[in-house]
Amino acid sequence: MAHPIFRWIDCTDPTRPRNLARPENTKLRLAQMTDPHVPGEVELMSRLRDIMGHRGSIWDFSHEISAIGNELGHRYRKRRRLYTNLIKKALMGLHQLEVDHLMITGDLSHCSLPIEFLEIRGALEVTGWWGDDKLTVIPGNHDRFNLYERRPKPSMEAFFDVVGPRTPRLKILEGGVALVEIDSNRDRVHDRHPTEKWLPNTVGKIYEEVPDWFDAEHVSLKGMRVLALVHHHISSDWYSEGVSGIGGLMLPADGRDEMLEALELVDRHALVLHGHKHDVMDVNYQLNAHPVSCPGGFAEALRMNLIDITVNDEAVLTQIELRV
Repeated sequence: MAHPIFRWIDCTDPTRPRNLARPENTKLRLAQMTDPHVPGEVELMSRLRDIMGHRGSIWDFSHEISAIGNELGHRYRKRRRLYTNLIKKALMGLHQLEVDHLMITGDLSHCSLPIEFLEIRGALEVTGWWGDDKLTVIPGNHDRFNLYERRPKPSMEAFFDVVGPRTPRLKILEGGVALVEIDSNRDRVHDRHPTEKWLPNTVGKIYEEVPDWFDAEHVSLKGMRVLALVHHHISSDWYSEGVSGIGGLMLPADGRDEMLEALELVDRHALVLHGHKHDVMDVNYQLNAHPVSCPGGFAEALRMNLIDITVNDEAVLTQIELRV
């Protein structure tokens, strides 16, 4: 019988039934949502006044234009209440699927505004997903830049407990499952990418501290099933670059090869879960020996991943889509 909230899309185990019920041999069921991009009420007239009174460089002017395009381009910009209800519907549906832990791999907000962080946090709280034991969130590029750069605002940390730059953070779940939280955003003060003139943090970077951290934690992670959570994508052979490839605007994150080599030492089949690219990755995609998954931007695809860790420490990934 079809599930009333989600539609089955694909699974790495072709022998499984398509009813989405939690299998008996599952010791931990996780869910991945990425790039919800919750939109806020941006003061567009204020932004237009900024442009009309612009006295900065051509690059500053380009940033202003990019920011307006970012705000106007959201699919649900004029239907914010509808979109919040879709998110709540999906979050409630995860309880029906007996999910133990939810992971959101970045871009919770669309313009990094406080109202957006409050909106998604409220949805998580009211649907019962708030709490360190139930929820893991990492920052995306939209969570780390300020649409109004010349105006101070609270950072993401004022609303969510997220990993800091450069050094990963470890969360150990029941059944010997280790979540490694990685901030793949660049240092915007000392290490800006050239594309930051138009699109802040579009090309991510996994700093050298990340593989060093894996080397240091090699013993403590031994025997665990490891899931590495990053925001920026780490490969490019699964999507068509198209316009976004012009000028290297959406290239994979720098430092990804070194991260994968370090992962190899702690868990040869460690999973890498990411977002950023709003293309849907094939459910069976692998990079070297590592399963990698991106269910696409939720605001566009309305898709999520279920990751079942079996009693034999195998990871079975099922892609689902919200019924609307």
